[in-house]
Amino acid sequence: MKKGLIPISALALFVLVYSCKSKPKETTTDSGTATTTTQPAAAPTTAPANEPKTYAVTFSPDTVLLGKDKEAFVKIKNAKAVALTNPDGKDEGIELSFDLDVTSKRKIGSNNFFFRTDLFRLTLDNGNNIKEDKGDSEGVDPESTKEVKGIVYKIPAGVKPKTLNLYYDETRASTGVELK
Repeated sequence: MKKGLIPISALALFVLVYSCKSKPKETTTDSGTATTTTQPAAAPTTAPANEPKTYAVTFSPDTVLLGKDKEAFVKIKNAKAVALTNPDGKDEGIELSFDLDVTSKRKIGSNNFFFRTDLFRLTLDNGNNIKEDKGDSEGVDPESTKEVKGIVYKIPAGVKPKTLNLYYDETRASTGVELK
């Protein structure tokens, strides 16, 4: 008796759900024939007028090797830049942010290493170097990858980034930065 109750209950539930679905409204025309009407397509939404300007960010190259023994493989990803303005619309500069994937090339059984982003410097088109506004550091185990998130640079008004210099274990790698 109970085995037959489950399929009947499932069928009753299906009929109940299907009968509650909304159906298109029917209207009649002057000729008496029924036609169906559908909802008009939603108009494309436009960005609000106060939406901040964003830039496409390109790092070239987006991967570098660091360390005396080339043990740190770094990939730059999720890069974005947003124009900063005050409530009056005055240019306050640009906020550049990105994440890193840091892969240890050390063999299993070796020591891990500590990777710090506060050593990086961003060279601007006016020749000045700035350090990060916000960053992180991670211990990276041998033959593994760690994600370092939320590295942020506050670029002053009127200048653009030119080069990102990454440092680790007394070595440096540079990558070009372009905003579009």
